[in-house]
Amino acid sequence: MIKPNYEGSGRGIHQDSVVESPKKARELIDSLLEEFPEGLSAEEFIPGRELTVPMLESFPGHLLEIVEHTFSGKSKHKIFDYERKTRGEDEGTVQVVCPPELSSQERHDVLALADQVFQTMPCPDLGRVDIRLREDGTPYFIEINPLPRLLADGSMIIAAKAKGIAHADVFDMVIRSAARRYGIPLVKQVQFPSVPGESRASARELGLTVGRMPPGPWNAITDVGEVHVGHFTDIEDDVPLPGQDGEKTRVRTGITAVVPRAGDLFNNHLAARGFVLNGIGEMSGLTQAMEWGWLETPILLTNTMSVGQVHTGIIRHMVSAHPELGNQVAVTIPLVGETDDSFLNDVRVFRNTPEQAILAIRGAKSGPVPQGSIGGGTGMVSFDFSGGIGTSSRVLPRNFESYTVGVLVQANFGKMRNLTVDGAVVGRELDPLYPYAERRGKTYGSVVVVVATDAPLLPAQLNRLSKRAALGLGRVGSFAATTSGEIVFAFSTGNRVPRIAKEQSPTLNLTFVNDEHMNLLYEAVIEATEEAVLNAMFCSGGMTGHHNRFAPPLPAEMVQEFLINRQASAKGIRGESEH
Repeated sequence: MIKPNYEGSGRGIHQDSVVESPKKARELIDSLLEEFPEGLSAEEFIPGRELTVPMLESFPGHLLEIVEHTFSGKSKHKIFDYERKTRGEDEGTVQVVCPPELSSQERHDVLALADQVFQTMPCPDLGRVDIRLREDGTPYFIEINPLPRLLADGSMIIAAKAKGIAHADVFDMVIRSAARRYGIPLVKQVQFPSVPGESRASARELGLTVGRMPPGPWNAITDVGEVHVGHFTDIEDDVPLPGQDGEKTRVRTGITAVVPRAGDLFNNHLAARGFVLNGIGEMSGLTQAMEWGWLETPILLTNTMSVGQVHTGIIRHMVSAHPELGNQVAVTIPLVGETDDSFLNDVRVFRNTPEQAILAIRGAKSGPVPQGSIGGGTGMVSFDFSGGIGTSSRVLPRNFESYTVGVLVQANFGKMRNLTVDGAVVGRELDPLYPYAERRGKTYGSVVVVVATDAPLLPAQLNRLSKRAALGLGRVGSFAATTSGEIVFAFSTGNRVPRIAKEQSPTLNLTFVNDEHMNLLYEAVIEATEEAVLNAMFCSGGMTGHHNRFAPPLPAEMVQEFLINRQASAKGIRGESEH
């Protein structure tokens, strides 16, 4: 193939640019040099498919959808020549296919090659790589275009549309990319669609696998036998603000209950203990549980200003269920964890009553657990995205008794720039796309993690298990910020001791996992904690709040595409090293 060195848009490229004999080559060279004296290129012609991969620097993962140009007509060589570019689709000679039909291997190889080209020859803001896919599936880099056209029928806009990016937003993203490079402040930023209050698919349902261990049937804390979860959710607009004549506000709050049902918890205590990674937060009852190492009440999660009322609700529930409480048995100290939902919820409206706490406890059930902006997580914000309640589980191999570890989190922590998914810092890509002025600001929020397992563990072992859950928080992007309370509480349904035995027996006998065999439990709780936090965001459809604030949903498709592109790039790099 013989073509000019310095022309764009296919000028000088025609169907007869492909020559098959020295004589034809000499004739074409002589002809082209008269029109293009700057010089020509001669290269092997590659039969195959004409592909292009556009790139937007502000798009997570950078690469957009692959575009294919197919050609009709009687021409022998299927090339995108100057005549076809200028005639376009009006003449029916060129058809644009996006996305093209490619095998999984071909798609990975094409994206990996495009990514490698852009890394080798960086294009600021936007660009396009043209690739020829040979008939045997091998992709070849043809050229890079650092300034592709942005017309509606151009490859860039077609590929962007396939990713859900409007034509106007492509311009917006290009401008913002340039503005970041030169330090120019801008106000309006790209917005992504959301449905506040909507429940969405979990990370695993979207194909994202965290870690190597399998989840339980529900991929939830309820996979641990007889552990149930209940929610009470309060989402209201135009709520009268107490003491303020005529002023209306919004409520975005609730309660989540984790209830170990089996065996009369109050009279048959479970081994328990916790770990405080950063103590700028609260879990009432934690000091007693840490000291004694036992659990005797449900665990409830709510907002910071509601701890007292929810605490009262648990007491009322316990007195109703156990008339001996306050009579033969002195008192009980419930566990209530909190995080601050005041960014979206007007905490001056005192909701989350004792009666609502009782409803959450009595409504607790087994099976799949609703996640996202629900229950105690309704008004919570994670990594500047909406989402509060998330859960996940892991099942150990049969040679380790198939023990299950389940985790439930009320996540209200983190900054977008640090968000890490499956080892990839996707927050670095997402951070420039969202308005800083609309985010939570200086506060870093908090997170409460509840860990359940049916493995028979001692309180000291549950303390060590809780510490590993904190590593799971770190894998998502937590650095335990100064104002972020990060509290973990763990209990075992595999070690249950009757109250009467604790009160009357001089010794207690417990079976427990040998410390030498704890490593798989540690790995399981790290994976489940990481996935639970991700589910809190993946499952939320965004949430509005008072003062017209808004926590956007995590752009799940963007995150998926970023991870796919990263995998394709890594595969391409491995392939290069193998050769």
